[in-house]
Amino acid sequence: MPFLKNFKLFDQLMRKFFFYIFTFLLVINVSIVTNAKNLKPEFLSGDQLDPLIKYEKSIDENKKQHSGYILKLNEKYSDALGVAKARMVKIGAVRAVKSLEGEIDRIKANDTRRSKDIESAPDYVKKMRAQYDEFVKRVNNLKRSRDGEALYLADRGLAEVQLALTKSNEIDTALKLRQYREEFKRPPEPKIIKPPNIPNKLDDDIPLEDNPDPDVVLIDPDPDPIDNAINEPIIDTPVQFGYGDDAVRPMTAEEMEKFSAELGPPPKRSGKGYAAMIASIQRKEVTEISLGKIKLWGPARPQIWKNKPYWTATVTYPTTSLFGTFDTEGMAIISGTRVLEWRYTGSGEEIP
Repeated sequence: MPFLKNFKLFDQLMRKFFFYIFTFLLVINVSIVTNAKNLKPEFLSGDQLDPLIKYEKSIDENKKQHSGYILKLNEKYSDALGVAKARMVKIGAVRAVKSLEGEIDRIKANDTRRSKDIESAPDYVKKMRAQYDEFVKRVNNLKRSRDGEALYLADRGLAEVQLALTKSNEIDTALKLRQYREEFKRPPEPKIIKPPNIPNKLDDDIPLEDNPDPDVVLIDPDPDPIDNAINEPIIDTPVQFGYGDDAVRPMTAEEMEKFSAELGPPPKRSGKGYAAMIASIQRKEVTEISLGKIKLWGPARPQIWKNKPYWTATVTYPTTSLFGTFDTEGMAIISGTRVLEWRYTGSGEEIP
């Protein structure tokens, strides 16, 4: 029936339209939340603003780096989804094709949230999605970690300005700066974004076809608790500095002074890297990293972990997935000549 076909086409177009509009508004809202800090307090001037200028520059650089990572990740993942879709078209698996089309649409719109569409995809696509989710988690946590580091560095700089103001007997300005620092480190209030009520792209009336390809297992979606992400309200809750109780974070100016003696000298580094990390890798204390895979050794940094001071250092190495190879970072928490724990940078997860 021509009318019914036209109606279905119109319905699909409208669903896509509202989906892209929602994604656009979400990006705008997140940008407003993250840029809500006042970086030019009127009681500071000249060199006193340097810590805030450096902070703003670091945040912009982190944002560009994050966007580049997500873009590369989405390109590789959507390309792999396109290959999977072509295979499903070839064998006539209509339900799987529609689920992949929904996933591709979301990824191309830079919507990284998991959708119920993926539950009707082949098992190997679900595995790809799980790996994609892990990469997105790493990239997002890396940005939060870098933003948190920039925030702490800015606070250390402002603390030095506050001390200079106090020594020069500018008490009122010093008190204003102290209050500003408290507000500067406080995360913005969470905002709830109500998305439009858009149904899944996957039509319920399409039967599951017999699968002529024995290598591809098509799974009928179970009634699990995973809801369509586009129909869920988004609660944008910025975590302070992007850190949890067990996270590794940079020191404040006060902590640097307090723990300087306990922290001790930085770990020794040779042409091959840090001795403590090399020994740990050779002892197989970390299974994902090998010395031959390391592309870059990061600088040693004094940081706080579980309320104690430690030196940390990172390594950059490649990680291979079903849809490509990506560079990632691992962080070592160092005590003396030993690595206490290996972590994905910023994610708070131990590397097995």
